[in-house]
Amino acid sequence: MPDKKVDTIGAAIARAQLTIKKAEKSSDNPYFKSKYAGLEEIIAVTREALNKEDIAVLQVCDFTPERTELTEDGKKVHYPRQDFITTKLVFGDQVVQSSMPLRSAKEDMQSLGSAITYARRYTLQSLLCVATDEPDDDGNAAVGDTAMQTKTNRRGNGAPKQEAAKASEFIKG
Repeated sequence: MPDKKVDTIGAAIARAQLTIKKAEKSSDNPYFKSKYAGLEEIIAVTREALNKEDIAVLQVCDFTPERTELTEDGKKVHYPRQDFITTKLVFGDQVVQSSMPLRSAKEDMQSLGSAITYARRYTLQSLLCVATDEPDDDGNAAVGDTAMQTKTNRRGNGAPKQEAAKASEFIKG
């Protein structure tokens, strides 16, 4: 029986994932003196596989406006403006999407541009399960050394979190 393509977005993504390679760490992060897989690398390893399966990628920057609402008990609730990126994988009339709020240290276009690039990279990477050769640092880089030291001290023993033993150490043959 010949191979039959199933016309669902899930099946198309699964076929694309079979050919998506690991993204290389070729971008520099001078703050942490490390390398990471940047947006260009994520696009480079996904574009051909997605195009072959007729999956389009759309990345939309949008916002919800600032507003104040009146609750049933008469209290006012204020909601600030929220900017976000939504990455959509489109296959015919089917869509899978992921949104990420934008956070930036400053209220300027340079910071917003950096936040947009970061959100584009991570939403695309997560939607397609793109692996990189980056080790998982358990979020240490995201919160910084001082925050990790505080977290470590809260454990009560001053020791960092221990990694789980390798699976081979549990298997007795």
